[in-house]
Amino acid sequence: MLKNYFKITLRNLLKHRVFTLINVAGLTLGLSVCLVILLYVKQELSYDTFHRNAENTYRILRIGNLNGEKYLIGVTSAPFADALINDYPQDIKSATRVFKVSSLVSAEGDKNFIENKLTLVDSNFFDTFNFPLEIGDQKTALALPNSIILTKATAKKYFGDEDPINKIIKVDNQFDYIVTGVFKETKQRSHIDFDFVGNWAPLRKLGFMSDWWSNGLYTYITLNDNTNPENLIAQFPAFMDKYFGEDFQKIGSRMDLTMQPLKEVYFQSEVQYDDVLHGNIEVIYIFIFIAIFIFVIACINFMNLATARSTMRAKEVGVRKALGSSKKSLIAQFFIESFMIAGAAVILAFTLCEVSLPLFNNLFSLELIPFRNIPVIVSIATALILFTGFVSGIYPALVLSSFKTVNVIKGKVTAIKGGLGLRKGLVVLQFGISIILIVFTLIVRKQLQHVNEIDLGFNRDKIVLLELNYNTINESIDTFKERLLNDPMVKNVSLSTGVPGGFHDTMNISFEGEEDNLRMRTLFTDENFMPSYELEILAGRNFSKDLSSDLEESVILNETAVKKIGWSIEDAINKRLKIALSDSTFRTVIGVVKDYNFSSLKTEVEPLIICMTDQASLLSIKLNSGSNSQQALAMIEDEWSKFVPFKPNYYFLDQSLQSLYEQEQLQSKIFQLFSGISIFVACLGIFGLASFTAAQRKKEIGVRKVLGASVQRISRLLATEYIKLVIISSAIALPLSWYFGDMWLNEFVYKTSLTPLTFIIGLVVAIFIAGVSVIFQSLKAAMANPVDSLKEE
Repeated sequence: MLKNYFKITLRNLLKHRVFTLINVAGLTLGLSVCLVILLYVKQELSYDTFHRNAENTYRILRIGNLNGEKYLIGVTSAPFADALINDYPQDIKSATRVFKVSSLVSAEGDKNFIENKLTLVDSNFFDTFNFPLEIGDQKTALALPNSIILTKATAKKYFGDEDPINKIIKVDNQFDYIVTGVFKETKQRSHIDFDFVGNWAPLRKLGFMSDWWSNGLYTYITLNDNTNPENLIAQFPAFMDKYFGEDFQKIGSRMDLTMQPLKEVYFQSEVQYDDVLHGNIEVIYIFIFIAIFIFVIACINFMNLATARSTMRAKEVGVRKALGSSKKSLIAQFFIESFMIAGAAVILAFTLCEVSLPLFNNLFSLELIPFRNIPVIVSIATALILFTGFVSGIYPALVLSSFKTVNVIKGKVTAIKGGLGLRKGLVVLQFGISIILIVFTLIVRKQLQHVNEIDLGFNRDKIVLLELNYNTINESIDTFKERLLNDPMVKNVSLSTGVPGGFHDTMNISFEGEEDNLRMRTLFTDENFMPSYELEILAGRNFSKDLSSDLEESVILNETAVKKIGWSIEDAINKRLKIALSDSTFRTVIGVVKDYNFSSLKTEVEPLIICMTDQASLLSIKLNSGSNSQQALAMIEDEWSKFVPFKPNYYFLDQSLQSLYEQEQLQSKIFQLFSGISIFVACLGIFGLASFTAAQRKKEIGVRKVLGASVQRISRLLATEYIKLVIISSAIALPLSWYFGDMWLNEFVYKTSLTPLTFIIGLVVAIFIAGVSVIFQSLKAAMANPVDSLKEE
């Protein structure tokens, strides 16, 4: 029986090759997208799940308060870990600290590199984090106070094919570390991204190790099995009062603590001062919804074509029923056909996924790993075949098997009752989904364009940012700056602790003669910062290198700070204020600068206080507009090499600002690709339906031609039916597109407007693509010789 079913199914599939090809192609594309998205979601959800104590491990977060707005802070200071263990021994099993630094690393053979992924930790690091070692033992690898472990790539970078164990690595020309292990290359992923992991014992004598306010590292705790996390968090206010009570009274503000589950660190990207790897759970949801949409569109194609061909198979059903076939056997027959198409599509989808994955990784800057586990592949393939075959085949199987034998034999079955309405409804659904993706793609692109074109309040062009976290260059910074300024390609050079889009610390500010305090973002820079960035001074003056008092006694405020304090711009000049826990005397306001977006466009401009300094971690090099960027970079490297024997870390400001919107750029690429796939799959279906409609109405078309209808009129007649469906789907999809687009734009404080043009473009694109899909079959049917279609009569 089954053999006969397969023979009949294969005969039907080969007889109608076009429809078979459309079904297989649509399902293959839909399933391959699902497989790629499955790989992505699986990878993203696997972060930090492999650690042995992951369920009981938490990261300590501070809760800041910026003028009534609470926010989470990722970094803590060194004393927290020991104090937590000491105060809560019954609740906390262990605590470990992770300190990520950028520093010069040197090895024998003149190997000198600036490394941004140097991580220093407590010796009990492996009690919390289970990163496997290829060489070395987790229990002893960090036992020595100067031990360090390298990744495999880093070991090769410094020592080639030599055994790295017991080799010496020097950090920042001060600390000698001994290599005691090499990490294993693994598929396991974590929010902690490193090239080196070393014991930070050599740093214990440094001042920041005992300073409760020197926040720059991450503190992780592992709770005992019987500890209730909520009960422990409830005790943290008393903990903070114990160690910060006096300081809180001085600054007139407080901060608190909370705990973040280890498995949530990767996806909780709204934490500030958090230099770890982050994902975006919204992107995962978007991927999943797109996979569902495209899968639904592909299944709709199958259902539409199967029900559209119902009248062609009605006689087959009638004859089989007359010869004794039961309804169950007919349902089985149609399900086998559906499962065979699904099986072919799944095999092709796995192949397409394997072939296209490198391109997908390159396009989205991902590192997805293809399926390699045979049992997993078989399980996924079986599940997909069964699910796809059932979902796409259940309606056609039930409908086709329900034809009455007498009506079929008499030729009274012309179509499925209500089938035409269903097919039209499914086409509307298909194109509705596609139009939503198209319009959302246009909205994302428009917002990214708006981000690039909006006036940020400063000039972002031709600025090279150079990192200065190295003693050797800081000792000669004045000479280095002077040599750069002597080059005609350089317009200006400025020192600062932060730049637009980068780090700006928060400090509490008190005002002379007033009790209320205000927390402000801070920037320490020199007299060249404002000219370099072309900031506009609304009142007062800029810093001056000729006035030594500016270094310790003067500040500049932005507009928002002045407004928050309650001053007018003119009255702010000569007002006096003090940075809490830092200044012993008051500083004088010498200027007010026009607001500029020193953070992301997703946040409003915050109060900013600018102080003068002659020491900083960043150098902004403003190039002349006519200079060649590559030649300028070569010149900077050449001048740098005269002071430091290794290459500098530099990047352009505009590139740094673009990185603030990496997730949005990823979303834009996602929607461009998948909206294209969805519209293509939908067009496959509408092409197949148009082909079937043209074949079904060939006699009508023949009669119309004999009666004088033109090719143009007949083509318009056939195409208009589907264009109307696309317009109907647009009427439903465009409001939904507006709703979802507006919701996405609400993440930005500075956002583009949703204009009718965006939705009109989406509608026109959909109509054009649908029209192209239908017009070929319409013209083919309209140009056919009417004799061929009428000779049977």
